[in-house]
Amino acid sequence: MQKFQYTVSRTRKLTTGLSLSIHPEKGVRVRAPFWVPDLVIRKFVEEKRAWIEKHLSKIKPTPTTATTYLEGEKHLYFGQEYSLNIISSDALRRTEAQIAGENISVSVYSGHAEEKRHDEIKEAILRFYLEVGIGVITEKVNLYSSQLGVEYSQIDIKKVSSIWGSCSPTNRLCFNRKLVMAPHEVVDYVVIHEVCHMVHRNHSSRFWGLVAKFDPKYKEHRRWLHRNHLLLTL
Repeated sequence: MQKFQYTVSRTRKLTTGLSLSIHPEKGVRVRAPFWVPDLVIRKFVEEKRAWIEKHLSKIKPTPTTATTYLEGEKHLYFGQEYSLNIISSDALRRTEAQIAGENISVSVYSGHAEEKRHDEIKEAILRFYLEVGIGVITEKVNLYSSQLGVEYSQIDIKKVSSIWGSCSPTNRLCFNRKLVMAPHEVVDYVVIHEVCHMVHRNHSSRFWGLVAKFDPKYKEHRRWLHRNHLLLTL
């Protein structure tokens, strides 16, 4: 008998149904109304055990390669691959990264110990991604929000694991920092998705119709994120 864990997501909707989903990364998830007792949920999961085990057995782990931050390593930046070019500097100053042709060029102090050098390069790339990335994403948000006639209160890029973007009740927009590695059209989809939430606070047919107006290929872009999210490691 295969052992597995599951997480429960509670909803305040007036519904009587329990539902199951299995995700390669998030595992087994149960969606249940807020008033359903835990005992009922456990019984529901046990009744579905055969179905769960069958589908879990079909999930194959996707191999990932740890980022080394060594010379020549490939890094994604808005969908394009760049080779890491490390430049040793005799000047003791802040390690900086920039796009130079087909490379991400990082200038780092030559006197750093190996571990410190690795950390400096990593932080410089991350800092570059965030500083430039928030500018690019802000431009996209400004474009689509102006076309819709809506205003946001703030834009953040954060380290989050399970979502690509969010829109708060106060129109504060938050985006996953990994988006800086995705192609521009995919980033556009996520931006459009969140900007449209400033008009429709749900995932109704009217919401998706508005998304499709600005991104007719949104389903394709959403699938790209689902298929390639493990490639975006930042």
